[in-house]
Amino acid sequence: MPKLTQAGWWFTLLWLWFTLTPLQADTSTEGKVVGGIEHEMPDWFKESFLEIQEDIKEAADANKQVMLFFHLNNCPYCAKMLDDNFLQEPLKTYIQEHFDVIAINVKGDRQVQYSKERSFSEKELATDLEVTLTPTIIFVNAENKTVARLNGYRSPTQFKPVLEYIANQVYKTESLSEYLAKQTSPTSYQLQPNILFQDRKDLSNIKTPLAVIFESTSCSDCSFLHDTLLNNPAIQGELKAFTVVRFAADDNTEITDVNGTKTTPKRWLQQLKLSYQPGLVLFAEGKEVTRLEAKLYNFHFQQLLNYVSSQGYKERSFPEHLGMRQEEQLKQGKTVNIGEE
Repeated sequence: MPKLTQAGWWFTLLWLWFTLTPLQADTSTEGKVVGGIEHEMPDWFKESFLEIQEDIKEAADANKQVMLFFHLNNCPYCAKMLDDNFLQEPLKTYIQEHFDVIAINVKGDRQVQYSKERSFSEKELATDLEVTLTPTIIFVNAENKTVARLNGYRSPTQFKPVLEYIANQVYKTESLSEYLAKQTSPTSYQLQPNILFQDRKDLSNIKTPLAVIFESTSCSDCSFLHDTLLNNPAIQGELKAFTVVRFAADDNTEITDVNGTKTTPKRWLQQLKLSYQPGLVLFAEGKEVTRLEAKLYNFHFQQLLNYVSSQGYKERSFPEHLGMRQEEQLKQGKTVNIGEE
């Protein structure tokens, strides 16, 4: 066998290293987030100094209400909410006439004087008000009290009656959920069966996490729930940990709720004060953990379920859990689509 020169040895060692060492490029590739949408606040939103009490006074002088619009950069729901409701007629003009809209970035650092005693950065205020979904819209009255709140996207059909409820100050006499329950909708939806749903009338002795869904014939997003979300294999996988029950919003059949109280789905829905359908309430160990009163796309819906099934709620907030789950998937080289697929 011929002798190897020093250069030959180096070549042989390099060849062995490349041959025997596993390539790391594929396994260490960082995933990416897609589906985010950049957006800007409409130029007619109020240029506020973020002294909320002063904003309320100025709005009252102009016979308007104050709307706080909590948003997040690249949030697809924020972009859709703005495009569908704030930039299109007839809601655009209605909002301009009846509301002063103040934008607050949930990750922002601007100082907000929320009241005489309370001052926060934008992100601290979002934490204090427990903003977990964006956009979150909070309506405040002349006493700087929250009179209504929307957690997440609403379509124009869903958003208009909420605006009327605030503009006409109906909040002085009844809750938002009561008001919305009396509104008629042009949508005609027939409740769909689903293999995931269980026929349970007594919810007091369920040992697994419990997902309770409320639908109605006037539900404009129920088809999306069935056709998109409940058809997603990842979501179906998360729901295996749950007992899933669906009720019609106007059902007067007797049931037993999680507390062992005899009631009906209609009365229970009123008690829960859900202001959106399909409304989703997630329970664990007989107690409500979280609820969904807005439209979510696949990834966020899946992670909301995981937040409960994994008992993440015992250790962290949902935004923290969501960030952790997203980071896990990115490190695995997966693409995380936060938008509408």
